Amino acid sequence: GVRRPANAALPSLEAKPQHHQKKMLHAHDGGAVIVFKNVPAEQSWVQIKEALAKTLPPKVNIWFCSEVNDKSQCFAACPPFDGDLHLFEGMELEVGSAKLKAEVCYGEALQAVLKNLPKHIRDKRERESKKRQKERNRPIVVGSQKFVNVGALRGKVKEIMNSRSDGEQLKPEGTDFKLIKALLDYHPKGAEKSKGMTGIKVAKSQQGDSRCFYMVKADGADEDVSVKKCIDAIELDPPYVKVEKKAAAEGEEKAAVAGEEKKAEPASETKEEA
Repeated sequence: GVRRPANAALPSLEAKPQHHQKKMLHAHDGGAVIVFKNVPAEQSWVQIKEALAKTLPPKVNIWFCSEVNDKSQCFAACPPFDGDLHLFEGMELEVGSAKLKAEVCYGEALQAVLKNLPKHIRDKRERESKKRQKERNRPIVVGSQKFVNVGALRGKVKEIMNSRSDGEQLKPEGTDFKLIKALLDYHPKGAEKSKGMTGIKVAKSQQGDSRCFYMVKADGADEDVSVKKCIDAIELDPPYVKVEKKAAAEGEEKAAVAGEEKKAEPASETKEEA
């Protein structure tokens, strides 16, 4: 084996939660999987399914509801609908004399439920998930800048950070400054955080070796800000480019007149950027 000098302790391994976080963000694209815990012994999955069905929007039918297991838990899988996670996160069902809170499943708990789902439900969920991913892959606009998708925005933010030295401020009249400033509006605490902000700089993070953006305030104080939180918020509710129907129709006519050759160009351009 390899000996370390003076038997020094091994460096502690820091888990990188980043990727996991991103996966969690879209774990329920194909439909939410939820659990009800502490189900009273006298209640069965039938009562839970009935109570749950009453709380769902019209035409949303529960895909699957499990038997109550030996840990007094009952799992349900539903098709995706607008605002589904928001609805489930605050949901409380009245079943008999008990109030059962819904919890959205993540990580290992989610994987365990998915394994036990009937195959046709799993396949359906997979199809829905792919559909949602495809729909999400559309141009967005932040500030006045357009990006082919959220991934392209991430790339641009990384590029802005990597091209600055530690402590360097972004030029207030530049497009980079305008983009990061517009991005900060999406931070959960954006408005209060950016009060009195006069500048933005890149510097070493106070946590670990990474670098991050800092807001510089009028009194010279600075405060680090998580751009990741801003991008996550954008990913949950993307500011898609609004296509004016009339303009789109005119554009198509022009493209048709310009001939097939011109038509192919924009398509290939978006492919490369994606």
